[in-house]
Amino acid sequence: MNLHPSFLKRIGLKDKGSVPFQDLETILTAFAHHIPFENLGILRNRSIPLNAESLFEKIIEQNQGGVCYELNPLLYYFLLENHFDAQLVQGTVFNHAIQNWSLSGTHAAILIRTEDGSYILDAGFGTNVAQKPIPMNGEIIESSAGQFRIIEKKTREGSHLLEMKLAEDDGWKTGYAFNPDRVLNLAGLQNMQTKIHEHPDSPFNKKPLAAMRTEAGFKTLSESSFSVTEGGHTEKHGISADEFAEIAEREFGLH
Repeated sequence: MNLHPSFLKRIGLKDKGSVPFQDLETILTAFAHHIPFENLGILRNRSIPLNAESLFEKIIEQNQGGVCYELNPLLYYFLLENHFDAQLVQGTVFNHAIQNWSLSGTHAAILIRTEDGSYILDAGFGTNVAQKPIPMNGEIIESSAGQFRIIEKKTREGSHLLEMKLAEDDGWKTGYAFNPDRVLNLAGLQNMQTKIHEHPDSPFNKKPLAAMRTEAGFKTLSESSFSVTEGGHTEKHGISADEFAEIAEREFGLH
């Protein structure tokens, strides 16, 4: 199928033809500002085939968002259409609240290879998205979200770490571990979806969440609060169940 024109329209960009590498920062930033990270489909027990057609229908035609195994595959299919050497890779997020790894193998990211090197692209890491390709060679990149780098470090969850120093952080911390050789195919994606839907340790099958980057920071909606962070300052308001639905539609386009 031809994702290209509708994908660009969904993220507020004009179709200028084939996408070169230097345009990926613009695309990643626009993606982060237009497509929310959200788990409402999970809570409604709506599993979908994670092929291009189903993701197109959900995220582009129905104007919804998703989690990593939906957002990054949609971007991956778009990259393939634009002739990038891309593959999905599987990782595990580090949970700083418990200082341990989250549910193993439940993060999907994208690895692209170019003549100038390899890069991680990630549109599905909540508000902690770099909005730029992250070089695999350890080079630090900086965006409105903070600083990001990839280091080679073996852990039980992979051979490399994505590290980040967010705008509010004093030092580097682990985002997730991954192995660039651990290719994630469609069957693996479907298994990831099932695990996140059904596993008791899944962080996304219990309470509703929506989050999205903005020009000045980011906004986050939970079942009990709505917060907006701009310039390092956060305003947080308690909400009711009725207000959740209204804010989800008004601020994130969700229904």
